[in-house]
Amino acid sequence: MVRVIQPSIPAEYEELWNKIMRHFERYGVPIWCRNWFQNTRRGDRQRAAATRIPTVADAWNALSEAQKTGWNDAANVIWNYKRGYRLFVADSIYREILKLSVPGASSLLHQLLCVKMSNAGGSDKVSMRRDDKDLVGQLTLKFSYKKDEKTPSGVYAFKVKTTAYYLGQGNILSDIDEFSAPAGNVAWNQISRTIGTVDRQYFHVEIVLSIDNYDAEIFIDNIFLDDKIGLAFQESFFTARYGEWEPTPLWRKRYWVFTPSYSTPFFEFVYPN
Repeated sequence: MVRVIQPSIPAEYEELWNKIMRHFERYGVPIWCRNWFQNTRRGDRQRAAATRIPTVADAWNALSEAQKTGWNDAANVIWNYKRGYRLFVADSIYREILKLSVPGASSLLHQLLCVKMSNAGGSDKVSMRRDDKDLVGQLTLKFSYKKDEKTPSGVYAFKVKTTAYYLGQGNILSDIDEFSAPAGNVAWNQISRTIGTVDRQYFHVEIVLSIDNYDAEIFIDNIFLDDKIGLAFQESFFTARYGEWEPTPLWRKRYWVFTPSYSTPFFEFVYPN
């Protein structure tokens, strides 16, 4: 006889419960059934996805050479080598699950998954901050974003502020660059900003993307920061097909800080349609 337990989870613990379940699914912890048969939710989903691959393969074979080249170039943004078929399969499976038309279109601005930043009602201060250290000027920041404005505002906007700190004349000084997105909706777009002075030594760099008191949804992908030496960091928010991007918390002037927190409704890891 199989006993089924249906736990009642208090509302304030639902998010934590879901996170725990996703953690165990990711690492393949089995769910035991009778007759010594075991399986995992992750395995079930992977097998379901695998049944779609022959159909996706036919769709790939039907693409023109120019379209395949487009997918290869898009994959090169994430992996630094051309694996367009792998990206095409992952994208097509997401689109089938979400009941979208297949195939999708390749893009150099946004490949698969991204972080969505939201401020429903415009009543909160919402931001994501990336810290880095020990860089040499000039700095170049690039990122892709899409904006869905919910409530027009003549005062507040999606902003990106980069502050690069250095020592000069016995004081802590800074070079600052600020970007403010135009009003209204914005389709996927790439922004490139140049910060600082050539050969200047920066001991700490902060990049803050914010929608303080602004009712909008911002989709963010492909953040690149280069200094004189080369690529300082890249974040394309790409992970395993069924995994979730987990930001590394701030540690010794590196990595991420989210305000109020990296959780819904402020931040989500999504496939934007």
